[in-house]
Amino acid sequence: MHVASSRSSSPSWLIFSHLTNGHDRLIYRPRYIGADIIMEGLMPEKRTLFALIATNFLTAMGITIVVPFISNMDGIFGVDPGYGIWIITMFMLSYSMGMAIIGRLSDSIGRRPVYVTSLTLFAGGLWLSALAPSFGWVLAGRFLQGLGASGALPIAQTIAYERFGDRKGLVMGGISAAFGIGVVAAINLGGGIYSLWGWRAVFLVTFGLSLTGFAISFLIPETLRVRKRMSLDLGGTMSFGVAVVSFMLMFRGLSAGSSLSTSVLPYAIVLVLAAIAFVLVERRVENPAIDLRLFRNRAFFLVIITAILGGIGMFIFQTFLPGFAQILLGYTVAQASYSMDVMALMMIISAGLTGAMCDKFGPERALLFSLVSTALAFYLITAIASPGVAYYLGSAVAGVGLGSLMTPINVIGMREGGVGHEGVSSGIVSLSRTTGGIIGPTIAGFILSRTDFSSLFALDNILGAYHRIYRFGFWTLVVGVFAGLLLLMTRRTRSG
Repeated sequence: MHVASSRSSSPSWLIFSHLTNGHDRLIYRPRYIGADIIMEGLMPEKRTLFALIATNFLTAMGITIVVPFISNMDGIFGVDPGYGIWIITMFMLSYSMGMAIIGRLSDSIGRRPVYVTSLTLFAGGLWLSALAPSFGWVLAGRFLQGLGASGALPIAQTIAYERFGDRKGLVMGGISAAFGIGVVAAINLGGGIYSLWGWRAVFLVTFGLSLTGFAISFLIPETLRVRKRMSLDLGGTMSFGVAVVSFMLMFRGLSAGSSLSTSVLPYAIVLVLAAIAFVLVERRVENPAIDLRLFRNRAFFLVIITAILGGIGMFIFQTFLPGFAQILLGYTVAQASYSMDVMALMMIISAGLTGAMCDKFGPERALLFSLVSTALAFYLITAIASPGVAYYLGSAVAGVGLGSLMTPINVIGMREGGVGHEGVSSGIVSLSRTTGGIIGPTIAGFILSRTDFSSLFALDNILGAYHRIYRFGFWTLVVGVFAGLLLLMTRRTRSG
């Protein structure tokens, strides 16, 4: 491989890359100074893959690191379950709002700078929550954490899609596996830390890990070839955020009053108005955060529906599983956290195989497999009479289903979004799954908040509430399976 040796003979050096059979792919990393492009060295493909996997593992931990002490929110912060679940949904709120603009940002200023900035915000949010004097400040830190984490997965999937060619399905599967493992590993880590040192230490330890992720993020190469004009849809993003917050407040009000009470009705009205405003804004702006024109494509519309429904199932199962183990099996916080290792192992295996399945059988079949497996998991965990068998068999099957969800929906979404819209399409898909992550825990928190904890049958009441939560997850995934079948038939019709 030869590179022109004289800088003065040309305003820029020749940039090219090659892929040798069985060896690393090497690309040049340019840095612009004036009219010159300075070659800073070669970036091996394996280093890129490591950086994408490691940073997504660490940011995924931010979602569920708090799960082990969700069942004790009253004892720690003096808040009810309906409000306590905001420690999850506040993260998901900013996560979704960030995803609404992250695709446009990365298409305009590049993948790498957005990625590094995202890791910075994530670390700052963890530091704020660790030092928080009240639950409100904890939520403020969680908001920053979600905003930072929103830049990791969609951009990583976009980089994999743009950089790894025919192996993109396998690489995207590896990234999804790392994300899924991080979600479960955080519950393990959080449970152990909380049992030993309390809730502040949970955030402090994760903050230390996030600094490692920040350093690793500088290994990410720039894969954007053509920069687009900067155009952020702040109106659409804000109206979306207002709609989501109104939804959360509405269900918090429902936990204490009727649907027509002053604690519910005003938020319901704001929710409807914000949703209408969001649609109007998105239809009028030149570069919307969510391009509604993409939804004219039936396949894109259906994959977004499955992403939302799959997100509901994913976050319900993972968020409430440790608490369910404590009630169902009598486990301690640490034991309940470690009991999720079965699900984690199956997620690792499933995510790796799903990438190959997408490449060989198509992402639609892989997605349908994921939805059916997750629906089966929800059924098993509530239908089997033996508590231990129900819990561990349901967890294992859930690991198979959840581990195989993200790769096919991202592949389908970016394919249907079209060339040049990969960043935006990936962001919309991730936003949709995250929206499910807000809807699911919010409704589940509402179910828990309507439970009588004071009677002699409190444990039975709580166990019944968990069963209702998982039955809600089951029927949600049944609808998802039908949407997945429609998506597969749409693909077959188009191919035929």
